[in-house]
Amino acid sequence: MKLFAPQTLALALATAAIGLAACSPTTAPATPAAQAKAAEDNLMNRHDSVMAQAGRLFELREKIATAKPANAAPYLRSLQAADGAMMAWMNAYHAPDSTAAAPQRLAYFRQEQAKLDAVEKRLRGTIDSAAALLKQAPGTAAPATK
Repeated sequence: MKLFAPQTLALALATAAIGLAACSPTTAPATPAAQAKAAEDNLMNRHDSVMAQAGRLFELREKIATAKPANAAPYLRSLQAADGAMMAWMNAYHAPDSTAAAPQRLAYFRQEQAKLDAVEKRLRGTIDSAAALLKQAPGTAAPATK
């Protein structure tokens, strides 16, 4: 077994640390404008993720309507309400003009992130409940949740 000199080991560790630092995501953007842009980008990425989940609402609504399990009405109403909450968020969202002050834009995007988090939580809970209903219904197979 070959042993390395302490200097060689230190150099190898330093090189590895530099390589990892170069690959890791950067910390928070330095300027308020960059922070606002990053917050907007994060919000839009989150929106896209939630919209992908929203497609499950329609699938579950169709499966419940087809399977007609007992007590399906509250689940169908919940699916409709979750979809309505997502649509309401999207209709109310109005990104501030890029010429607005960066702190104001950042505050808006943070508020919208909190609202979208609540919509996603509602959506996720509704999807999980509807999938559980289908799983319990005789002769139906619940679709896999993501």
